[in-house]
Formats: sequence, C-alpha cells, structure tokens
Amino acid sequence: MSRSAWVRLIPEAPPALLRLLDAGAGPLLVPVRSEIFGLQRFAQHGRSLGLTHDARRPTWRGSSFFPRLRGNVRMLRLAQQAIAGQSLAGHELSPAALWLLDNFHLIEAQLQAIHEGLPRSYFRALPVLQDEPLAGLPRIYGVAWAFVAHTDSAFDEELLRHYLDAYQETRPLDLSEMWALPTTLRVVLVENLRRLAERLATHKAAREVANLCCDRIEAATLPALQEMLALTEQRGCSAAFLAQMGQRLLDRAQGMSERVPAGLRQWLEGVLPNLAAVQAQQSVEQTADNLSVSNAVASLRAIGDADWPDIVDRTSLLMRLMRGSPLFASEHPATRDQTLHGIEKLARRSGHGELAVGQTLLGLMRATPERADTALPGHWLQGPGRVPLDRALGLRGTVAASWRAIQPHAMLPLYLATVVMGLAALVTSMRQPGPVSLWALVLLAWPASEVAIALLHRLISESTPPRHLPRLALLQGIPAEHRVMVVIPGMLSDEAAIDELAHRLHLHHLANPEPHAQFALLTDWRDADAADAADDEALLARATRRIAELNALQRDARADGAVGVLG
Repeated sequence: MSRSAWVRLIPEAPPALLRLLDAGAGPLLVPVRSEIFGLQRFAQHGRSLGLTHDARRPTWRGSSFFPRLRGNVRMLRLAQQAIAGQSLAGHELSPAALWLLDNFHLIEAQLQAIHEGLPRSYFRALPVLQDEPLAGLPRIYGVAWAFVAHTDSAFDEELLRHYLDAYQETRPLDLSEMWALPTTLRVVLVENLRRLAERLATHKAAREVANLCCDRIEAATLPALQEMLALTEQRGCSAAFLAQMGQRLLDRAQGMSERVPAGLRQWLEGVLPNLAAVQAQQSVEQTADNLSVSNAVASLRAIGDADWPDIVDRTSLLMRLMRGSPLFASEHPATRDQTLHGIEKLARRSGHGELAVGQTLLGLMRATPERADTALPGHWLQGPGRVPLDRALGLRGTVAASWRAIQPHAMLPLYLATVVMGLAALVTSMRQPGPVSLWALVLLAWPASEVAIALLHRLISESTPPRHLPRLALLQGIPAEHRVMVVIPGMLSDEAAIDELAHRLHLHHLANPEPHAQFALLTDWRDADAADAADDEALLARATRRIAELNALQRDARADGAVGVLG
C-alpha cells in the first residue's frame, strides 16, 4: 500500500528505492549494540544474565529461528543490490556501505555454514528461553546476543571465555549449547548486519527521495510533503529524509530564495527546528555503524578460525568435570565424544542435569578401582554397567532398562527364533499343493535354512551401525610401558616373495614412526612332503639378511629402532 503511495508521490523514483521505503516491511530495527564491557563488567553481566534466563526444553513444534535467518539473508541481498546500484550510479558510499559491498560474498557464505553447523533437528533440542524479549528462542541465542551487543560485534576469545565462566556460575550450559555457540554467534552477527545494512540502504533511499522531491520543489505541495513524512516515519527513516531536504532547501534558499515557497520553509522549520543537531546525530550514528559493520565482518572470519574444541574444553562445566578422570583425559577425541553423547542422552531421559549425570558416572567409575574395566566410561554407558547406572539415575523400570537387563540372555534365543520363523515362512511359500512327505520337507528345509540365515545376517549387517572400540589419544606417542609389536604374516615361498614382505614391513615402519613400536614378520615355508626342503635354509638366510639390512638402515636414526623381528 505504501509503495503505491510512493509511486503516486514520486513517480520517477527507482523501484529499488521504493522497495526499501515500503512501510509494509516494518520499522527499522536498532542495531545489536549496547554499552561496551570489559572483563570485570562482562563477568558481572554474565552472572546477572544467568539468573534471568529461565529456559525449558522446546516443544515439538520448535521456533522461528531459521525463518528469521532466511529473512535476514533476503534483506541483506536487497540492501546489497541497492548499494551496488548507487555505486554504479556514481554516488559516494560510506565506509560501512563499502564494507558490505566488498564482503557480501562472505556474508552469503554464512548461510551455508550456519545450516551445516546447526541442523534444524539439533537446534530444536536446545533449551529455549521463556521470558521476553527472546522468548521461544534458544538460551544460547540470548547468550550470544548479549556478547555481540556488549562487544559491538567484535570477537575476543579471552573475553568470551570470561563471560561464559561467569554466566555458568549461576546457570550451567549444556554441552550441546556450547557446541552450538559458534554457529549461534554467526546467526546474531548476520542479524546485526541485516539491521545495519537495511538501515544504511533505507536512509540512503530516503535521502535520494528527498533529492528528487527538492529537484521539483516548485511543484511540491504541502499535503504531499506531509504524506511523504508520514511514510518515512512509518519506516523509521524520517530523520534522514528531513535532514537531506533541509540541507537542500537551505542551499537553495541561500542562492535564490524566491524559488522556495514560504509555506514549505515554514513547514520544514516546524518539523525540523534544529537541522544542525539532526545532522550531527546522524554523523555520530554513521560513524558507529561503520565500526559495527567492520567488526561484524571481521568476527565472521575470526569465528571460523577460532579453536572451538579448546574453547569448549576450557569453558564447559561437564568437560572440566570429566577431565578430572585421568582415563577420560587421555582418551581419543572420538571416544570422548561417545562418552559425552551418552551423558547428554541420559540427562535428557532422566531429567537430571549433565553435571549430575557426569558426577554419578564418575562415582561409579571410582567405586571399584580394583577392576580395570569399570574405570572405563564405556563400561557404564554402553556395557554391562549400564543397568546400575540407570538405577543410580532413577531410570529403573523403563523399557530400555529392562531390555538391557535381559539382552545378554535373550540374544541367542531371539536369533534362533528369527531363523526358525524365516525358515518356516520360506518352506511354506515353496510348498506345492497336496500332501508332502516328511523327507521332502527335510530336504526342502536344508536350502531354505541357508537362505533364511543369509537374509538375517544381511539384515543385521545393513541395519546395525558399527561400534568403535575405545581408543587412547597417545598425544605423546606410545609410552614405554605399552610397547607394541606389529606383526605381518607371510610365506617364505621364493626370493621375490621375501623381498615383497621386507618392503611392506619397511612401509609400515615409515607410516608409523613410533619409538616404542616394533615391526616383525611371522613366516613359514610352503607345504611340503618332508619336514625340510632343499631351499629352506637359503630362503631363511635371505629373509634374515633383508631384516638385518632394514635394522641397519634405521639404527642411525633411532637408537632403539629395531624395525622388525623375524618369527
């Protein structure tokens, strides 16, 4: 409706400008910007913010997080097109407009990074805030919003860590929220860039419309100007419109006052009594916007370069708790992830916090120090200890807990019952009408059982995900007390085969340069009619010589470096 009014009032205005001034898009939103905090002030703010953040698990319907993101990208594209058009037309651009124009490819790339880093299903599992102004949005979104606002969109790892530590003094964050933080920071930065770009482009459009109006000021009427002012007020850009019109009419009046109708001058003086103050305020806002845009663009790059595993390790309360276990701290990252995911699932099922689940798990791990297997988190999360862990968390009586209790005893009967049922179904389907002898059924059951077992094994292999064995990280290499030997089996069939085995042994050593790892051949001769063959000694001597050559090759490089031991 307002766009048609603009077309009627300024028919020569470009459509791109009128789309930006359309009041149907709503009033311009203020940038995500507030008082700049230092370390101490941020810590105080983090503690007070945690006290106010009442969060609950989301409903199945989720929230409007992603649609708002898509709307931000659409508006950013519209603003970029308008800024690019002004640049092509020869208009002077502000530093903020140049930042947006030069780095728009980076902003667009954030959409893909956000969707990859925070899938919709993952987002819907995050706790959501219950109170305004961010009700229905994830709690971590409120955390990220406050950080962006009080740093003016600048990214500082040390400041972020202090802020998160202080926040969690009053409100612990889930591990899933911690991992969602980098993507959520990107979302808030894109939101801020959308607000800045929209305000920048809309203010520029309002000034261009004011210029078009002043170019034909003799034909302008007071009702038309009042209607334009009302439209710009609805969009939130009336100050830019009036300031530009006031400056143009002031310049014009100084040279040829008779061409500025007195009624228009009086109207402008009424709605804009202090032109200098408005222009000064706009200059201050433009300077602040320039800094915010440059900070946001730089932060989008810095977030991608930050060491987020290290940040999460230092700030997550669950990670700090679990790292109190030396075994957990020495595990491979993939194994630690399995443990942490298991704790997250148990926290959701039991209703306890992740810290409470972690403390219960560590208590059980330390309760029986004489047994090595019970010191492993996997023993309690995926192994025989899961039933006691469920019981300790108050999950007794659930279907899952009952199944885990009977699973070790039920697998063989379940397997055999499935084979029998499949066999019966196949035999029944292959029977011919009429009486069938017992021997015919027996003969038919033999191949049918092979088919049923093959189908069952295929179904199990296709539907059961692999379970990875626990691994240690061994960041400092294999320790001396865990010295290992890698053995390659082979046959001493001829000289070429021996040379190939020695070459493979050398390649394995080069691919695994561990001081406390040895590499060996486990060999035998070919089958023969007698215990000894004529060429056995010659083949053994060649194999021994090749191993000695490899050892000599590595002796200078590694003092303890026995590359292989012949067995």
